[in-house]
Amino acid sequence: MKKQEPVYTISEFGQKARITVRTLRFYEELGLIIPAQKNSAGHRLYGLEELAKLQLIQSLKFIGYSLQEIKNLLEDDVKGLPQLEKSLAWQHQLLTEKRNELNRAIEAVERIQMLMSEGKPITWALLRSLLYEMEHEQEQEQWVREYFSEDIVNHFFSLSKEQRKQIDLEMLELLSTIKELIKNGASPQSPEAFDVLTRLTEMVTRHIDDHEAFAEQLEKAQQSMETEELDFKFPNFFTEEEEAFLTAIGEAMEEMYKEENNL
Repeated sequence: MKKQEPVYTISEFGQKARITVRTLRFYEELGLIIPAQKNSAGHRLYGLEELAKLQLIQSLKFIGYSLQEIKNLLEDDVKGLPQLEKSLAWQHQLLTEKRNELNRAIEAVERIQMLMSEGKPITWALLRSLLYEMEHEQEQEQWVREYFSEDIVNHFFSLSKEQRKQIDLEMLELLSTIKELIKNGASPQSPEAFDVLTRLTEMVTRHIDDHEAFAEQLEKAQQSMETEELDFKFPNFFTEEEEAFLTAIGEAMEEMYKEENNL
């Protein structure tokens, strides 16, 4: 005697398959799983055929296919597998890109954790700039290549993880000093203020061999585009108050240079 196939109500099936009734109803609306059997009350019953269909849907979802893509694949038993085979290379590329994005996100979290563990003041401006840089590093590199020499580009974008960590820590220290100077009402003409800008300049240009070439290329890049465009490409590390303070220091240093050289 043939053993009768077990059937389940939608709630029973959901419990056994560990899926919500809402999701099963949604799959039915999409036409992905439509049970053929009904009980005496007219409620749909789920059996092994629906279980196999559900497991297939979940497996295809696992490898990144959308529900609409899955529906298209399963609509035709004959054409479905050849279509799947053709799409696998593209799916592999999409998943690889997602993996790379996740790796960047994990690295960003680790980088921020490291900075916050130092006990130095952290601003949203700094976090925004660091996270944006890591998320859009390829776009930033393409932009830099339009305005700077290959040598300079390579210096900026080939820094090791340890070198970046060192720069991050130095930037934290500088930000802390800048905030302290502003809090104490320090003059932009003070030696302490000059020292901050000197350290900042040294940090930015440390891994560049030809400082004059870099300065010339930077000036040309700034002249060729609006300041707002630079802000969109490279969010500022500093708050408006800090930016104004640094600008005032730069102007004071330039004025002192002119006086010392009778310019």
